[in-house]
Amino acid sequence: MNVHGKKKAGVWLSVIAVLIPLALQAASVFWMWRVLGVTPLFVGLSLVLLAAAVLVIAAALVRIREINGGEEDDLSQY
Repeated sequence: MNVHGKKKAGVWLSVIAVLIPLALQAASVFWMWRVLGVTPLFVGLSLVLLAAAVLVIAAALVRIREINGGEEDDLSQY
């Protein structure tokens, strides 16, 4: 595996490490939502968890684009 492949694998492992706890939290929020009914608190928590997941994936995609473009290699020249 080349250096870029290792960096990409690290990015995706980081994403997985963040999304698994987010998914578990989302499942618990959904369970509480089903038991206690729809309340603004659960809707708000669901939106926050969804936003966090989207931001983590977006940041990973930006980092992968940087790795593919060799931008981190350019920065090491300074």
